[in-house]
Amino acid sequence: MVAADRISNLHEEILHHIMSFLSFSEAIRMSVLSKRLNSVWRTFPLPVIEFDQELFEEKSKRPLDEMLDSVSERNIQKMSRFSDYTEDFLRRRGPDSFLRKFKLRTHCVFDVDRCVDYALENRVQELDIRSDKEENFSSLGRIVSINPEVFAAKSIRVLKLSGLELGIQKLILTDSLIEELSINHCDSLETVRVFSDKLVFFELRCGPRLLDIEIDSPNLQSLTFDGGDELTEEFRKINLGDLESLKSLSLRNAEIVIDLWIKENLSKLIGLENLSIEGCLYSSNVQISHPRLKNIEFLNCTEAVDLELVTPNLVSLCYSGIRPSSVRLTSTSTQCEVRISLKKKTKGFLILA
Repeated sequence: MVAADRISNLHEEILHHIMSFLSFSEAIRMSVLSKRLNSVWRTFPLPVIEFDQELFEEKSKRPLDEMLDSVSERNIQKMSRFSDYTEDFLRRRGPDSFLRKFKLRTHCVFDVDRCVDYALENRVQELDIRSDKEENFSSLGRIVSINPEVFAAKSIRVLKLSGLELGIQKLILTDSLIEELSINHCDSLETVRVFSDKLVFFELRCGPRLLDIEIDSPNLQSLTFDGGDELTEEFRKINLGDLESLKSLSLRNAEIVIDLWIKENLSKLIGLENLSIEGCLYSSNVQISHPRLKNIEFLNCTEAVDLELVTPNLVSLCYSGIRPSSVRLTSTSTQCEVRISLKKKTKGFLILA
């Protein structure tokens, strides 16, 4: 006598409640038990879908993996299993009207566009795609790529891309609805131009090929640029428009002459409160005059320069590296904190006015 399947006969709302206590993999295994459960799984609301290959491999280790002849064969096996897992997951899903965030972390090559297409079809608001470039996958000789049309998606408000091949050398972002944009180590880029009224947060970490940057986004509040540790063949061009809403600016290894850059751009950043400069180039004299700056950092300075700061609202000054020739600080704040960490003893002096 065959036992009755009482679970499958429960109301859909009750089955959804049961599935809410399960992990992704457990819910998938449950969905294959019957046609009814598979149908319920397709309509189960998921506000967040997250695939993490590292966690997947930890949970799906097989003894036979270590018996394969080469690292490449083991990597291909892992890649195939992860690809099958994500494809099976998405194939069993119906339209996700509740989908808010889609996150993928992988360090191998498979159909990333299949995941991106699924997320865009369901009007995802936050898309986070990260490729970890690990040495044990270098034998595959390929990197993860993504369709650059993702920048034009109308539903996306938060876009985070890391370690990907974008397939383009020039990125021009106009009339975009993206409010938070993070591009890390997508090294094919040579030019970035951003003209967007919606953008509020922008993080750009790149390699030495990116030399030309222009940003004119009036509502931008935070801008971070990191040029990486590889030297460029020439100075970068980083041009900013009238970013009146910008409150925080961080420049690391920007490969620009910072004192000249400050003269050309700082006056346009009338709302700036936090400025961090690390590992940039200097000529001789750095002059900063700004009524709203509260926090200034000069980090890993490799040249002795004269610093002249006229910042009446400054509350924190942090300096590290070669001792500056002189520091002249004018501030009306009674709680200004000065922290100095020197790498080499040279003559210099500090004047507080």
